[in-house]
Amino acid sequence: MPLKTLVAVLVLAVVVSVVSGKPTTSPSETQSPTVMCKLPEARGHCRALLPRWRYDPSTGKCHEFKFGGCDGNGNNFLTQKACMSVCGGGGLRRSGEERNQY
Repeated sequence: MPLKTLVAVLVLAVVVSVVSGKPTTSPSETQSPTVMCKLPEARGHCRALLPRWRYDPSTGKCHEFKFGGCDGNGNNFLTQKACMSVCGGGGLRRSGEERNQY
């Protein structure tokens, strides 16, 4: 097999591997805000200690917590404003801005 053909086959194999292993949507994109906002705090197993916000349905408020950077859930927001926009204040609304894409 000529070298150019071998390189082309290897590049194609790498591209297919990368594309097939990547999810098309995150769990937070497929969950309704009603479900997402009731999820428990999920700090994750990594150790990044990123400041994030989660909604607590028992208090009706958003609280800051430290997110490890992986293995989170949809109740994970970059700002308090984004958390309250989706989960708090009268009705649950979906806001694509400032959502965590873990």
